[in-house]
Amino acid sequence: MKIAIVIAGLIIVAVAALVAIQPGFLKPASLSLVKKSDILGFSPGMTFDEANKVVTQRRYRCRQLRGSYTLECAVDGAKLTIDGDDVDAKHPIWRVHAVLSNPGPQDAAVKSISDQFNAQPTGDPREGWIWTVGRGLKLSYDGIALKLVDEAEEARLGKEGSKR
Repeated sequence: MKIAIVIAGLIIVAVAALVAIQPGFLKPASLSLVKKSDILGFSPGMTFDEANKVVTQRRYRCRQLRGSYTLECAVDGAKLTIDGDDVDAKHPIWRVHAVLSNPGPQDAAVKSISDQFNAQPTGDPREGWIWTVGRGLKLSYDGIALKLVDEAEEARLGKEGSKR
């Protein structure tokens, strides 16, 4: 019995040492590949009802624009605009636009965004930065605002707008 306790203790010490050296050891491999794909809880692809649940759960101050499926919110000094598809019955969100009140230095903001979304940007300070953050989701930053869009829906809605 004493030998089993000593062996168990050694195993615990070995695992603790391994975790201290390599913190990601206990994380499943699938979690390391997961990328953030939302801005303050809102993500393209979620339904308008799901977006309203986020508003309620997080107690955001939002208002729905009359006659549309667009929410305007003031959250932590940022002004968010969440656009849903007016035609689809579930009104899926296709764009989240956040204007930041005080983004700070652009290089620090770009690094922070890259770290949060676990992705590397393309582009430059003059044209704006772009990240691919999920299946068909594009995140862009121009030094003042973040925009997260479903590229396929943006293209589809752009074509429909040009036909009108």
